[in-house]
Amino acid sequence: MTKIIHAYIHANKQILTKTFTALGIFFFIISMTGCADGEKESVFNAELDSSRSFLILSTEKASVEYEEALRESRKLHPEARSEIFNPYELSSLESALKEITPYYVQVFILPQELDVNFGWKWLTMCSRLDEDPFIDTRTGFITGASPKAAADFVKRISKAVSGELRIPAKMIDNLGPNMQAGENSFHKFSHSNFVPVLGKAMELETLSHGTGGISQKHLDSMSRAGILHFGGHGHPGQIDNGMTAEQILETDFSPCVCFSGACYTGVVGKYFEMFGPDGIITEKKVEKDGSFCLNLLQNNVIGYLASLHPDHGMPVYQEMEHMSLKGASLGEVIKYTYDGVVLGNEGRLPDFENLSNGKASPQWTPTEIMLKGTASRVLFGDPSLRLLKPLPVEKPLEITVDLEPEKLIIGAIMNNPEYKAIFTDTYHDYLAFRKNMFNDRVLFSVNLPSGFENPSSVRVLGAANGPNRIKHRLHAWSVEKDGGKHFLHVQVDLASQGFMKSEWRNAGAAVGIEVTK
Repeated sequence: MTKIIHAYIHANKQILTKTFTALGIFFFIISMTGCADGEKESVFNAELDSSRSFLILSTEKASVEYEEALRESRKLHPEARSEIFNPYELSSLESALKEITPYYVQVFILPQELDVNFGWKWLTMCSRLDEDPFIDTRTGFITGASPKAAADFVKRISKAVSGELRIPAKMIDNLGPNMQAGENSFHKFSHSNFVPVLGKAMELETLSHGTGGISQKHLDSMSRAGILHFGGHGHPGQIDNGMTAEQILETDFSPCVCFSGACYTGVVGKYFEMFGPDGIITEKKVEKDGSFCLNLLQNNVIGYLASLHPDHGMPVYQEMEHMSLKGASLGEVIKYTYDGVVLGNEGRLPDFENLSNGKASPQWTPTEIMLKGTASRVLFGDPSLRLLKPLPVEKPLEITVDLEPEKLIIGAIMNNPEYKAIFTDTYHDYLAFRKNMFNDRVLFSVNLPSGFENPSSVRVLGAANGPNRIKHRLHAWSVEKDGGKHFLHVQVDLASQGFMKSEWRNAGAAVGIEVTK
């Protein structure tokens, strides 16, 4: 292991920061060492990944009410197969999906048919299409406040792909309310602490405001962005102390892909409050015109990733980094999140309870709450839509594979510490600098060579930053069969010394893995 590590040690990089707390774990960088900007695009060029199989599904009711939207989708995907299914009985659909094995699935569904119970059942079904625990499709949902809204959503995606809509090459990170700032304050910064690497290819801007919400005069601060993030706590109708569903309709958004880490901001109808004062679950409903999500889907959005249940806000940044790293389609982005849930849950998909009104609140641990909340994240839009090409920067990890007769020696070397969120285990604190914060992690996948498709064991040989050993634990590993190949997914957790700070986050730090045939 020592040879593996020290062969790849580079000069350490150190980011100098001055931080202050803003809504729990949120921090602004007030001063930091800048990174040289390369040539930046002025617009994003949206395209569809037509190289993969595509299946169009509609619920029985949506097949009638969303006829126009379905017609528009078939224009975008003329070779796609179409099927109708019963959302309350997925067993027959599961059999069909095992036969069809689609890479992308677009699901047309009415708001009253989509809630967290359906989301979890869909995820569970899609993990059973083969023998491994990973999700076997890349799914996007199409819904709307009305049939016209659903059709307009698909038409907007089509216009983005044709180039008729101009998508600004800018990311705005709206962190939401800062509990330590003045009630009516408003701050804007020309960088991002959470996804600074995106600044290599686009303009970045971070916003925050006081607990009095975002004022009408500042709504235009969220225009002219092709990628938009909403942070903070949330409910189906608003970001708490922040943007409301009504304000969403009043904001002049540019055509954009939106990401929300705020709880419940993907809810389009029924939802559940989990831990009431009486220790029971309470079923509630948001009206269509009061839904943050449905209003957003009417306002120039071409894709939206958000949660049907409480979420904890960090995986959304991992989604943005993964999208930029791989040039991933939106369907591949949401699958990356689900894969992270599987590995975070020690190599298996969590068991999901069916939530109902009056049922006793479950006795979940904090980790279970976060894992199941993140598993409720969904994509609204076309899963084959690709907004970005891979960033023109050094990749975050250098992976080396030494092939021996009976084992593989894999080195994961930190190559670019400007990536931040993907090196954070957002579910566990057993190696964190303090309780209720996060471990660091290294998570990677390797295409297994012939003879190693079903390894008997995986172990960590060690982790170090130069002469400094890093405390670590093999958190999970599992093999995924996808497209005729076998991919080994490994997550090693590492000790953190602060929020997004550790020995691991230095160029040249390395983790060694041994895989036995």
